This record gives sequence, C-alpha cells and structure tokens, in this order.
Amino acid sequence: MIPEAEKQTSGTLVPRQEAKSAMDAIVKGTINALYLLLNIVAMLIVMVALVHLVNVLLGLLPAVAGRAVTLQRLLGFVMAPVVWLFGIPWAEAHTAGYLMGTKTMLNELLAFIDLANLPPEALSPRSRLIMTYALSSFANFGSLGILIGGLGSMVPERSSEIVGLGIKSLVAGTLATCMTGAVIGIIQ
Repeated sequence: MIPEAEKQTSGTLVPRQEAKSAMDAIVKGTINALYLLLNIVAMLIVMVALVHLVNVLLGLLPAVAGRAVTLQRLLGFVMAPVVWLFGIPWAEAHTAGYLMGTKTMLNELLAFIDLANLPPEALSPRSRLIMTYALSSFANFGSLGILIGGLGSMVPERSSEIVGLGIKSLVAGTLATCMTGAVIGIIQ
C-alpha cells in the first residue's frame, strides 16, 4: 500500500502531498495551475482544429447552394427549425441556424463575429436581438474540451466519467441557450 503523500496521480506535475510551508504551497499551486491552464488551452486548440479538419474533408464534397459543406452549415440546417421556434422568421431561420451551428461547433466568439459581419438585411433588428442572447453561452465543443481538459487534470482518476458526461452537458447547455432565445422571442 502506497502512502497518500507518495502517490503520483497521472495528469499532475507535482505529487499530491501536504505543503510544508506557505512558499511551498504557492510553488506547488502555481505549477499545478500552470499545468491546468496549458491543458485547457491545448484542449481548446485541439477541438477547434478537429472541427477545421472535418470541415476540410467536407469541403471535398460538391458545394451546396453555392457554398462549401461544413459542420457549422450542417448543424445550421438542423438548428433552423429550432431558431424559428425562438421567433425568428422562417426567411431568416437558415442564417440564424448557421450562427447557432457556428456557436456549437466552434465557439460563441466566432459566432458573434459572424453575426457582426452579416449584412444589415440578413437579420431584422428583432432577430439580431434574439440571436445575441441565444449565442451567449458556452454550450460548444470548444468549451466541452475545456471542461474535459480542466476537470480531467484536476481529478484524473474520474476522467472517463467526465468524458461520459461531456455530451450530456453540451445538450443541456444548448437547451438552456434555446430557452434563453425563446424567452427573448416572447418578450420582444
């Protein structure tokens, strides 16, 4: 039986043991925090890179409606009826669905950039307001990578459980986002 102070858990740089002084606690905390930060950044980069890789492969398919097939567009087609339920007019639902697809596949920052770059006639002011609220969440694969990377490095012995809950948390976050959009659609 290995004493608790000598156990080295996978995923941590410093063995988990009691700090011998305040300075020792600061050093160990800093090293572990840096490891956690690097793990989170790496997972975010990898998740966005994987989406890009799949988009490159999908780009080999023939263009649909004059634009390349991407994961964002595919999810946008699925999300178009959902954003219509928010109160977005059907004529604007495909554009709004694409924004939701971008938010889910990549992240909310890139979706907000796409929203800002849309021509004024693409979405009505009401639809823009609804989408501003609907895009404000961390329910995306990049955040899922951060969740798995961050929690997995803090509790490596439960990483398989964390991964198993990942997709469920993404679905729950997306449902919460949809509720926010729907409430704004009712109020507006």
